[in-house]
Amino acid sequence: MKKRRILSLAIPMMFAASVYGNAVIAAPNDHWLRSNKTELSAHRGAQVAAPENTLEAITQAGVLGYGFVEIDVQKTKDGQYVLMHDKTIDRTTTGTGMVEDLTLEELQAFSIEDHEGNVTSYKVPTLEEVLEEAHKYKLGINFDGSKGNWDDKEFVDDIMNEAEEAKVLHHSFFVLSNKTIRDQFNSWYPEATVTFLGNALKNVEADIKELKKYKNAIYTTSIDNVDEYTAKKIKKAKLKLHVYKVNTPETFKKAKKIHPRLIETDVIVP
Repeated sequence: MKKRRILSLAIPMMFAASVYGNAVIAAPNDHWLRSNKTELSAHRGAQVAAPENTLEAITQAGVLGYGFVEIDVQKTKDGQYVLMHDKTIDRTTTGTGMVEDLTLEELQAFSIEDHEGNVTSYKVPTLEEVLEEAHKYKLGINFDGSKGNWDDKEFVDDIMNEAEEAKVLHHSFFVLSNKTIRDQFNSWYPEATVTFLGNALKNVEADIKELKKYKNAIYTTSIDNVDEYTAKKIKKAKLKLHVYKVNTPETFKKAKKIHPRLIETDVIVP
C-alpha cells in the first residue's frame, strides 16, 4: 500500500553547498553555445529541493541558480504534453497506469510522491507551464529524447511550438541518441541544437565526426567516459562539452578540471 503522508519538502542547500562548493554560473542568453563558462544543469529539475519533473523542481532550479534543467516529455491520451520520466506513473505518483492511456485530468487527480514514497501536494505538470517557468528564471532546457515519440512529426512540432511560444527554444538542446530519429529531427529543425550519448574514451573521433554534421551540436557524455585528453580533443573540434552523472565530490572535481559547458547533476547545487 502506498503511503499517504503529506510531506513538507525542505531544501538541503547548506549541506550540498558545503560538500561541493560553488559552480560558475554563466549569464543566460540565447547564444549559450558561444559561452565558455560552466553551468550546472539540474537533472529532472532541482531534485535537492522537490520531486523530479515537477513544476516545483523547475522553480527551485531557477531559485537556486542552475543554468539548465533536463526534462522528460510525454503525451497524454487527450493530446496534452506533460513531464514524466517513466512510461507509467506508478513510481512517482499515487496512481498507476501508462501516461499515454490517461487524460491530463486523470493524471492530475493523483499526487506526486518523492523518492521515498512520501506523498506531496504536487501534481504532474504540463510542458507549457514548465517552459513558462523556465523562461521566467532564464533556464535553458535539455530535452531528453529517449522519452516520447520523437519520430512523430506532430509530437515534435507541438513541442517545438510550445518551446518557441515560451521563448526557450533557442536556449535549448535535444538529446537524440537514435541516429535515424536525430537526422530526421535535424531535417525538420536544422537550427536546433542536437546531441547524443557519446563515449569519449572509446569513440571520441567518430562522435566528433557525427556531431560536426549538424549546424548546432554539443558533445554529451557521462563523466565516467571522458578524461582531460579527450576533453581537449572535443574542445579542439570547436564543440562544447556536456557531462552528466556528476553526483559526487570526486566526479564534480573531475568535471571542473575539464571545463565543460554543462555539468548535469542530481545533487550538486550552485
